[in-house]
Amino acid sequence: MAKYVVCKHTLNYDKLVENLNANNIEFKTKDCIKKCSKCRSKILIKKDDDYISAKTIEKLLLKLDLDNN
Repeated sequence: MAKYVVCKHTLNYDKLVENLNANNIEFKTKDCIKKCSKCRSKILIKKDDDYISAKTIEKLLLKLDLDNN
């Protein structure tokens, strides 16, 4: 099962998905993860019951890398 969940409506969705795939990060996409106010203003993904957000895709990828170590 995918470790991360990405909302289709998150900021810069297409670029985020492209970067996750390029970095071989397993994820699944949902139509909504019920965090609309954050999701539309930041790049947001869900891991288990936690939400990880950042202002840029690069910063989000850094957070995911730190999370994996």
